[in-house]
Amino acid sequence: MDMTIAYGAGMFTAIILALVLVILAARSRLVASGNISIEINGERTIEVPAGGKLLQTLADAELFLASACGGGGTCAQCKCVVEEGGGAMLPTEESFFTRREANEGWRLS
Repeated sequence: MDMTIAYGAGMFTAIILALVLVILAARSRLVASGNISIEINGERTIEVPAGGKLLQTLADAELFLASACGGGGTCAQCKCVVEEGGGAMLPTEESFFTRREANEGWRLS
């Protein structure tokens, strides 16, 4: 009886450990990491860690964009052009832009 419980606990631990390793491997391949460069109006470039919100990153660099919703994606005051990178447009952004604006790289920060 005691051996069955120990075996079950060991198998459970092994399965959880295997799942954690799969998640970590997928994350290392799918999630951007390291530093990225943000060029602001061709005048200033800042280096920041990948994965942060653009609105907050710009605020940290003392460049403030209007945003009545505080970055919630509901007011669309923080429109900006992303010329390179940035990934696909999020579903929450799509209603704020025409197809032409989306093709030109407009995004919510």
